[in-house]
Order: sequence, then structure tokens, then C-alpha cells
Amino acid sequence: MDLDECVVCKPFLTRVQVSQLLQEQYQLRLTHLKTLSGYDAQNFRVEARPVQSDISAQEGDEGPSTTYILKISNSALSRNLQQIKDATRLMEFLSGKGFSCPQPIPDRHGEVCKLMTFKNLTLSETGDKISINKKEVDTFAVRLLSFLPGVNLEDLSVVPSHIFEEAGEMLGRIHNAWEKLDMDLKAMKEFAQSFLWTIYNAPKMTTFLDVVTDPYHKRICRETLDAFNSEVIPNLDELQHGFLHADFNDGNILVNKPSTSDTSNVHIVGFLDFDDSHYGPILWDIGLTLMYLLQCKTPDRHTAARLYLCGFQKHWRMTQLERSCLYYCAAVRFVQSLLMGLRHNKSSGDTYVLNSQARGWDAFEEMWASGRAECYKKWQFAL
Repeated sequence: MDLDECVVCKPFLTRVQVSQLLQEQYQLRLTHLKTLSGYDAQNFRVEARPVQSDISAQEGDEGPSTTYILKISNSALSRNLQQIKDATRLMEFLSGKGFSCPQPIPDRHGEVCKLMTFKNLTLSETGDKISINKKEVDTFAVRLLSFLPGVNLEDLSVVPSHIFEEAGEMLGRIHNAWEKLDMDLKAMKEFAQSFLWTIYNAPKMTTFLDVVTDPYHKRICRETLDAFNSEVIPNLDELQHGFLHADFNDGNILVNKPSTSDTSNVHIVGFLDFDDSHYGPILWDIGLTLMYLLQCKTPDRHTAARLYLCGFQKHWRMTQLERSCLYYCAAVRFVQSLLMGLRHNKSSGDTYVLNSQARGWDAFEEMWASGRAECYKKWQFAL
């Protein structure tokens, strides 16, 4: 699936459509709606209360409102409905093991994920700023999830150092838990190969180099892609494989809201967004998360990396090959994220994907200029 397909297949439901959906499928009456950011999906924070009998409604006794997240996947990704169901299963499994992550809410038929067909209305009626879905009628996967309170890690003015170790520990514990999950892998393996955002598809970023105007940036992107192709790709079969979150970043990690300027009492309270989940090398998750944590608001990136890797290795043993390849995986994810953001913005006008460009390029430049040996020395990460 290419980026342009994601743009034209993005859902654009209106408030009226969301209200009807909640009432007809979940027997909930919408009381408040907030549109959330979404790269190729439409996400809403909704507050709703159960639809009561006419008598109760007339008496004003409709019960309290509850907050949910309504996710409408784009129609292209919705074709692989099994992958979306499998990703939902990963959430349910982790919740059963005591992890704090969103849980699916069954509709009135007991389904937690289903395909629904909607009429797409005009751009002015949606309030969205990017190109409208070109189809008059389209079909999307729909899920209603529980809402987790908290603050996104990316919204902290400065990320306290202990959070990086907590993030590593959390990711290590997640992978430990998933080792015990037995599930058919077909849909997730297919998704891993077809979805452009998976690290499997990072080598395809050579076709996006034209969006980079800075000569130095273009050069280090090309160097990174060449190194990834020579150092990592030939060794894929030797890496440990498992289920991947595939988007464990500072936008999907929740912490409690700081009560004062003292951030020592801030801790991770949950994590979100399993939409990109698939099956593949666990190194993908380790490198991807490292990349996003390196561009967090922290005074010392190398300390952040050291603490993250220390936390992760408390719960997961990396092989010598994985340790050797980690640097290139984190670097290639920088390339993938930065180039995909530029390319998507160019084709759609969507500015959401540009949020991390400034810090991303700065962190990527520092990491690549330092080189693997120097980075590993500062991260206290031995080969």
C-alpha cells in the first residue's frame, strides 16, 4: 500500500454520522466529541451515555457519560480486517496480564471490530484539513475502545530521565508476555510486508529521497539505507521474531499528569495504539522505540538511550547479532519517519506528520555523526 492510497482512503465521518454510529451499534448517546490527530485513520474522543428507555430519558435519568476512543481505519487497511482483529487481540491479551492499555468495547452484537459502509461528505463538513476521500461511499473497520487517562510523553516540557528506563522495562515486559500468546500469524505477516511503515519496508525509502532538499540530509539518509541493506537485511532470518507493537513512541506512551514542577513523581501509566502491530524481528521494536526516545525533550540523548536499553535488557535478552544491528535499525527508522512525513505532507498537505521533523533531524544527525562505536560507548551498550 502506498502513501497516496492512504490519503484517498482516509475516512471523513461527520459528527452526525458518529452520533448515529454510537447509537445504532453501541446503544450510546453522544454527549461530547473531540477529533484527535490521525495519520491515515480518523480518531475521536467521545463522551457518551447509555441509551435508556423513553421514560427514563424523559425523567432526565440517562446515567453518567463515559469517555471512549472511536477509531475508524482507512478503507485500504480495512481490507485486512484480520490484522486489525489480531491487533485488538494483542491488547486484550496484555490487559489480561495486568498491562494498562485500551480495551475494545463490544457492540450490541458482541463484535469488537467490524466493517461498516458510510457515505463520505464534503471536506467543509468534516473539518479535516487534508485531501478528502474520493469515493462517495466507502467501507471502514470500526472499533470503540476504552479511554486511558494520562498525558502523552511527547507533551512534557522535559522528559525526566527515569522515564526512559521505565519505557525500556515496559517494552521488555510486553515482549515477554507476548511470547506466551499462541495466534495464527498469517494476517500479521502479510501486513508486515505490505504496510509501508514497517521496518521491513525501510529499503523502499530510496524512492522518497527526492523530497529531501538539504544535500547533507539526503547524503546521510542514503548512507543509512546502504548500511541497513548491508548490515541488517542479510541477517533477518537470524533475528529473534515475535509480535510487535510497532509504534511504541512518545506519542503513544502515557504518564500521569505532574502535580507540581517536580517530575520525580511522574511515571508511565499506560500505552496506546496497536494499529501498526505485526509479526517480525523484535529488533524492529527495540530500534523504533530507541529512535523516538532519542528525539524526546531531554538534555542528554545518550543518557536517555543508555537508560532505555538498560531497562529493556532487565526483561529481554538481546543476542550479539541484535546488539550489532540495533544502531542501524534506529537510524533507518529516523530515515523512514522523516522521509515518510515529508512525502505525506507533500501529497496531502497534512501537517500532523511534520510534528517531529525539527527534533528528528537534529537527533538523527547527532547519532549518525557519532557513529556506532561512539554511541555504544556512551550508551554503555557492549557488542
